[in-house]
Amino acid sequence: MTSELVEAVAAAKHDLGKYVAFSARWLPPGTAGEELLEALRADVLHTRRSSAGSEDAVGLWTRLRPALAALGDDPDLLGVDRAVADLAGWMPGLAAGTLDDAELVACAERARAVTAHLAALHRRLRQGS
Repeated sequence: MTSELVEAVAAAKHDLGKYVAFSARWLPPGTAGEELLEALRADVLHTRRSSAGSEDAVGLWTRLRPALAALGDDPDLLGVDRAVADLAGWMPGLAAGTLDDAELVACAERARAVTAHLAALHRRLRQGS
């Protein structure tokens, strides 16, 4: 693997993987309702924040993904693709506050899946496998 590819995965792990589940990770297990909704809004709808504004998880992945194309059909990369696609489906409901508790829990699980897949991918690339 090239150092540029490892750096691109490290950036995705940090910029997307760390923050897509950042607020929700501090909630006690079984949390749902308004508390989980607000955490997911912060994590998924405003994943990357800067002085220029915020970027949602889907937009961020869309921007970061092309640098990872050389990984082809890597299972963790495809896992991120699937999880982000699922998050995209919940984003309108997150924004409107119309997701039920089961959908909120599922959304949080998919956000954690993004984190797990990017961490696993980064770990494997650093180890050279």
